[in-house]
Amino acid sequence: MIRRADISGRRSWGGSGSKRVRVLFVALLLVLCGGLTAPVRAADMDHSTHDPGHAPAGDAPGAQADPHHDHAAMVMADETDPTGALADQVRVDERPGQYVDLDARFLDSRGQPVALGDLFGRPVVLLPIWFLCPSVCSFLQADLAKALNRVDLQPGVDFNVITLSFSDDETPSHALAAKKNYANLIQREFPLENWVYLTGDAENIRRVTDSLGYYFVKKQPHFYIHPNAMVVMASDGKIIRYLYGPGFLPFDLGMALTEARKGEPGVSIKNRVLSFCFDYDPENKTYVFRMFRITGTAILILLAGFLVFLLRPAKKRKQG
Repeated sequence: MIRRADISGRRSWGGSGSKRVRVLFVALLLVLCGGLTAPVRAADMDHSTHDPGHAPAGDAPGAQADPHHDHAAMVMADETDPTGALADQVRVDERPGQYVDLDARFLDSRGQPVALGDLFGRPVVLLPIWFLCPSVCSFLQADLAKALNRVDLQPGVDFNVITLSFSDDETPSHALAAKKNYANLIQREFPLENWVYLTGDAENIRRVTDSLGYYFVKKQPHFYIHPNAMVVMASDGKIIRYLYGPGFLPFDLGMALTEARKGEPGVSIKNRVLSFCFDYDPENKTYVFRMFRITGTAILILLAGFLVFLLRPAKKRKQG
C-alpha cells in the first residue's frame, strides 16, 4: 500500500502539477534571458522622426542629426576655426547637484527687469541660445516647443520655461519677436507668461552660464560659437539634468522634470513608476529602460508565486 501510494504520488506529481512547474520554470528562464539584454534607450522607444533639415550647421545637407553623440562636438561650425581649436573653450561641464546663479538680473520680452530667482518656485527648463542665430538656435527652440507639446506635466503648474539669450548684443525687442514666433508652435494649453524670454548684459549672462558650466565664445558682434544644450533644474535652482539637441526627446524632457520634482510632495504614482523603470545614461545622454531592475523584480514575484504553489499541496496533504 505504501508503495502504491508512493507511485500514485509520483504520478500525481508527474501529471498536471508537473506541467505547471515546467511552465513556471520556462517563464523564469525567459525572464532571466530578458535580463541579459542591453538596456533599451528611451530614444529607441520614441518613433518620432527628426527633420533632416534640423542638422547643425556644418553637417552634410540632409544629414540626420543625432542628439545622442558626444556633447563636445555639439557646437556650431566655425569656418574660421577649421582645426577645431575652440573645442576646449566651447563646451558643457555638467554640474548636477550644484546651483544656478539666481541673483543674476535680466530684462524680459516686455523690457521689465527680472531676477532669475523670481522665475523659480517650481522646476525650470532653461535653454541658452541667441535670437539672431542664423542656424541651429532656431531648430533648438522649435524642437523644445515640439517636446513641450508632448510632455505630460502641466506648464505653469509643474514647471516654467526660460529661453535665455547669451548675446549681450540683443534687446527685449529681439526676445519679443522670438517669443511670438515660437509660441505659434505650441499646440496645447500653455500659459505663455510661464515661458519667459530673457536678454541681459555680458556680466549677468556669464554669471548664469558659468554657474551652469555652459561655455560659449563670442567671435564678433552677433556671432557666437556655442554648445547645443538645455538644462533642467529643481524649484530651488539645483541643477538636475542636461539635455542635448537638436532633437530634444519629449520622454527625456519629461523624465528630467520628474527628477526635478523629486522630494516635493504630490509626485504622482505614474512618475514614481517611470523613475523606477528608467535611469539616465550619462554616456549616451539619454534615459534607458533598466531591464535588470525590472527583471529582478519580476523574478522575485515569480519565485514567491512558485513557493506558494509548492507549499499549498503539502499543506492540503497534512490537513487530510
